[in-house]
Amino acid sequence: MKTKLAIAFFCASSLAAFAADESASRLVSIAESTSNKDSHSEVTDSVYWKFPGAVGLNANQAYFNEYCSDGMGSSATVDAFIRLNADYMKGKVMWKNAFSAQYGFMYSDQFTGDDEVRKNMDNFALASKVGYKAADKLYYSLMGDLESQFTKGYNYASDVNNLDSAYLVSNFFAPAYAKLSLGVDYTPNKYLTVFASPLSARFTFCTDTLLSPNFGMERKDNGEYKKSRTELGAYAKAVSDFDVTSNVHFYSLLEGFYAYNKAVQRTNVTKDAIGNCLYFDELSDFAGDINDETIHGWFVRWRLELALKVTKNINVAFRTQLKYDVSETKQNPHVDKDAVGLTSKWDLGYPVAKTQFWESTSLGIAYQF
Repeated sequence: MKTKLAIAFFCASSLAAFAADESASRLVSIAESTSNKDSHSEVTDSVYWKFPGAVGLNANQAYFNEYCSDGMGSSATVDAFIRLNADYMKGKVMWKNAFSAQYGFMYSDQFTGDDEVRKNMDNFALASKVGYKAADKLYYSLMGDLESQFTKGYNYASDVNNLDSAYLVSNFFAPAYAKLSLGVDYTPNKYLTVFASPLSARFTFCTDTLLSPNFGMERKDNGEYKKSRTELGAYAKAVSDFDVTSNVHFYSLLEGFYAYNKAVQRTNVTKDAIGNCLYFDELSDFAGDINDETIHGWFVRWRLELALKVTKNINVAFRTQLKYDVSETKQNPHVDKDAVGLTSKWDLGYPVAKTQFWESTSLGIAYQF
């Protein structure tokens, strides 16, 4: 009897243990399934976001002796840069964000005056664009961007002692440009993106009133200048950004803006019979009249970058930019007179359209992620 009871108790215990094991296994299976679903959801979700970027340091050195037709003296430049991107793509929604900044210095033994080391690169830009897919390769898009510089910028001119004298030409948010554009994005292939906006607003800021005439800011009745202006117009941009090979990267940006309204102020001065501005001397005022007028602002800019990756983190880069902006000016307080003792409009520092051009070739270290 005892033996039968023991066998029955053993069988019941085994069944209970088996049932417990089954329950535990089922709970573990459910937990693992739930965990896998969550992790799968997170992985899938993370694919919608991409965060490419790069940080780096570039350097360039040159030397020319006094008999070289291409230049004279030695010079060295160094600059640091950073590019950060956050791109989102899911279904019909596209959202791209970018931040870039560059800052650099230049040394030359030909510099005279107090500044042997001068700033030669200084800029930052923030851009964001959100789009909704309307058709194949076509998006309705809203884009906004902001660009300016970090510190003061100077131009240099020789004084009577043949020493370089610095004068201020730019500052933080002097100028700064912001755009807000509503339009369409067309991407025919992976090499090209074209954005066109018939409805765009361009905001120009100049917080340093000493520089206001340089950027066509409106002068008020009391003689002071406004610190901002708004232009409504059309904007277009074409971007080509791709790897030519595994070691060569190509980037090109072509953009332009034309304002419908007249918002840029230009100063006209009376000229003499041969087209020169009437001017007595450096301490006196004009002999003629000074009149302000407003014009339609517009600009066009083309930027090109070509980077060759020598090793994983070492690259050689060529960068250039050409820009024409009717609202940007050149100001020179050192008045140089021509052969007949008169000055030009450029020398007086009054607003005229200015062409900007720069190029750089550098060897640098960069880390991409």
